[in-house]
This record gives sequence, C-alpha cells and structure tokens, in this order.
Amino acid sequence: MAERSATGRPSPGEEVSHDVVVTRDMLAILLGRTVHPVYGTAWMVRHAEEAGRLLVERHLTPEEDATGYRIDITHLRPARVGQRLTVTARCTFADEDQCVCEVEIHGPAGPVGRGTFVQRYIEKGALGS
Repeated sequence: MAERSATGRPSPGEEVSHDVVVTRDMLAILLGRTVHPVYGTAWMVRHAEEAGRLLVERHLTPEEDATGYRIDITHLRPARVGQRLTVTARCTFADEDQCVCEVEIHGPAGPVGRGTFVQRYIEKGALGS
C-alpha cells in the first residue's frame, strides 16, 4: 500500500517522542508478584500508546477522537529501575480512517523495544465522555 496522508492527519515521517524513567511500579509484575526486576512489557505497551496518542492528538478536530485499534510490540532488552527511556512514534501511513505508527523505545544500552501501533479515528464521544 502506498503511503499517503489526508488533510488534518499526521504525515508519513512525522514523529513524536517522550521520555519516561523506569520506576519500581513499572517492573514486570504478574498476578501481584514481581516476576522480573525490569521494565515490564505491559508498561512498554502503555508508553507506546501514549506516544502514538501524542502524534495524532494535535491533528484532531474538535468533533473527532482516536482510539487504539491494534498494537504489536517486541521487547528486545531489559531496562532497569532509574533508566531513562525515549519512546518515539513515527507515522508510516495515515488516511481519513486510521494512523499507523512505528514505535521505538530506546534506553542507555540501545533499543529496548519496537513495534507498530494503529489508531482509528472516531467521532468525539462515541465511546462515552
């Protein structure tokens, strides 16, 4: 599929980054137990969604919103408590219906994760207030 962008949508190549510092709350905690003392994949998904949201949010009209539709994340290496991570979402495709972003998470030792996040545009209030 050829890349194209619609008016009022992110353009392919447009990106947004935000930084997070890994805290104890962000460890791999499952069933109430810390199973690994490193950055949890569930938090990586959350931070990837936040970066994608920052990318589309500035293009939304007052009548529309966007919602997560699909996310695919690969956790490449651990990140420890106290490490600063940079989460970047880069638009690869956008049209009137959706925005597709490649997401990368980088830490001091290099890539921590990468994936794809797809958001669909909806009418504001369609999911409640």
